[in-house]
Amino acid sequence: MLDILEWTLDVIGVTYTRLDGSTQVTDRQTIVDTFNNDTSIFACLLSTRAGGQGLNLTGADTVIIHDMDFNPQIDRQAEDRCHRIGQLKPVTVYRLVTRGTVDENVYEIAKRKLVLDAAVLESGLEVENEGEGPEKTMGEILSSLLLG
Repeated sequence: MLDILEWTLDVIGVTYTRLDGSTQVTDRQTIVDTFNNDTSIFACLLSTRAGGQGLNLTGADTVIIHDMDFNPQIDRQAEDRCHRIGQLKPVTVYRLVTRGTVDENVYEIAKRKLVLDAAVLESGLEVENEGEGPEKTMGEILSSLLLG
């Protein structure tokens, strides 16, 4: 999927960086620093697993999760890369879920796991029902991101 997103960004002329499982460990911090410090870079494409491991992406203000994990904490860790000390912008998280597919089932299971997690830990953390927010099509989301 990242290859398709990368091709799309190339076609429309958007600047980006990319970090995934094939990225050398020695290159990871350079990619992150470049993204955080160069405001001309529009996007940082990263896989959820690679993005959930010790990165600080304060240059980002939007997270789009397109392939959710059965373990919702993996996705949360990826989201948290943007919610770090030094973040000056509000962060928006989008989850792309296709109704009537396995993605929808994974999403529902993940929501239940987060509720159970909060109950077990008795953290008092209220888990928002993200399904109650406004639903947008992929085109609407991309338009708002690219056109402002």
